[in-house]
Amino acid sequence: MIAIRRALQRVRRSDEGLSLVEVVIALLIFTVIVMGALASTTLVLRMTADNRGRVEAANLAQQYIDVARIDGQNDLNSLANKTYPAITVDGVDYTVTRTVSWINTNNVDTGCTVAGLSGNGSLLFRRVNIRVSWTGQSSATQKIAADTVLAPTSKINDPALGTVLISVTSINGGGTSNVTATLAPDRTVPGNTARVLDGSAQPDVTNADGCTVANKVAPGTYTVTLSPPSGQYRDQEQAANPVKSVTVAAGDSGGAAFTYDPAWDFQNRYTSGVSASLPTNLTTSYVSTLGVYQTAAPVSDQHLSPIASGYAVYAGKYAPTGTPGGSCLSTDPTAWPTSADGRTGKAPAQVAPATGNSTATPTVAMGATTINVKARTTTIRATTTTAANGDPGCAAGMTYTFTRTATRGDGTATIALPWGTWAVTESSDAINFNPISLGNIIGGLLGIVVPGTANVVTLDPRTAG
Repeated sequence: MIAIRRALQRVRRSDEGLSLVEVVIALLIFTVIVMGALASTTLVLRMTADNRGRVEAANLAQQYIDVARIDGQNDLNSLANKTYPAITVDGVDYTVTRTVSWINTNNVDTGCTVAGLSGNGSLLFRRVNIRVSWTGQSSATQKIAADTVLAPTSKINDPALGTVLISVTSINGGGTSNVTATLAPDRTVPGNTARVLDGSAQPDVTNADGCTVANKVAPGTYTVTLSPPSGQYRDQEQAANPVKSVTVAAGDSGGAAFTYDPAWDFQNRYTSGVSASLPTNLTTSYVSTLGVYQTAAPVSDQHLSPIASGYAVYAGKYAPTGTPGGSCLSTDPTAWPTSADGRTGKAPAQVAPATGNSTATPTVAMGATTINVKARTTTIRATTTTAANGDPGCAAGMTYTFTRTATRGDGTATIALPWGTWAVTESSDAINFNPISLGNIIGGLLGIVVPGTANVVTLDPRTAG
């Protein structure tokens, strides 16, 4: 007992505090408690803000359902997909997106296309979906959505008639609006039962989605022809007024889909490095990811479908290997092999209008030669012939014509031609042609007179460096 009493006395007299380990443990426990409280507070605040956002989003969704109903009452066909400008409420930005579709008698949603050639059903009504998202929205919270259906104010179907849905989109994927689509009986179909539509039966211009519908159309096969709202438009086949065929069956829907855009204007600058006459019927080839498009004569304004890759422009006919009717590689400088002295052909640049512009001015390179012409010569003709001097050849063939006024004495003329090997002839009556003698091969690029001939020349695109 005495030993225990003495030990207790020593403890009472001791002035030692808490150890460092005890202090650290206490602080750690305090930190955990504080962090838990902060996390709980943050979670509560986030949930409160998210609930507030959901309530406001639900109100906006209902408001824009009402807006869609009003728009649909005015014109159900023109009702289109839409993303509204941001709406700010109590410092929070809300985005409202409207998506519309047709519901057919097969109970299938469709935008402005049909699933097959037939069996697509008739149109019944339009479905409208409104989705609302907002800034600060929790990743776990879905967008607020609301749906409704809008019925036409009058009957749009007839069991004995059909419907045509027409979709016109941009090459960039959006709709092309205000395009006129005209339906007419396809006269190439024997026994066609289609009937001419009067003006009131023709579809409205396309809406913001590029969609329009022709209702109560007599069964048969129709052509659908597009006309632009203004200016120059082109489809991906470079047609200004593209045409497609669609077949309509009783109680069914048919469809036609187009890609159609405001066109680019190519104002070509043909150059051979010297002053030279161009052929009156010069072909120009425009090469892009859409393929090869050729014009039949030089034009100051060639309108083309806009495409991100742009176009490479070749003087003459360019036809890659495997082209039906024969290839023509002479006009492509890169198809020429490297010459013995190291010269190579350079590919034309891909050209597109500058940003914010619709006009491009590509420089189109050609070769040139001076020829000796008789006084009475009124027509000069150049025709591709057996390839020589490294020319990869033009199996498809090209023939170009130049005209001149007869003179009192013999003289010379300078003519520009695409790359390749050419036989040049002359005529005074545009019927009987005779070989012409060549003068100088001129221009910044090399030309070679084919040995053993007086009127055959190879215009070579290969350059040094």
